[in-house]
Amino acid sequence: MIRLNVFFTLKEDVSLEQVKALSDELVAKSRQDEGNKGYDLYQSTTNPRVMMFCETWESQEALDKHSAMPHFTYAVPKLNDLTVDGIHIESLTL
Repeated sequence: MIRLNVFFTLKEDVSLEQVKALSDELVAKSRQDEGNKGYDLYQSTTNPRVMMFCETWESQEALDKHSAMPHFTYAVPKLNDLTVDGIHIESLTL
């Protein structure tokens, strides 16, 4: 199993609604990807500009397939553009 904690900080002029518009479909479709065991978006309670995707995948192969899916390749670059300093990924094995 692979767990990804994907952190990003929103620019000051970016609203939560903008993030939700991109992430809702990404989350819904990613949950349907083969090998997905969990995919959620969280907002920090200590800093509302900090967000985190928490993903769990059966294998690296499943994660690689997900990373090539249209819902991923469309949404992630757009989300990255809304961040202060890009998307930061912590990858852990279970």
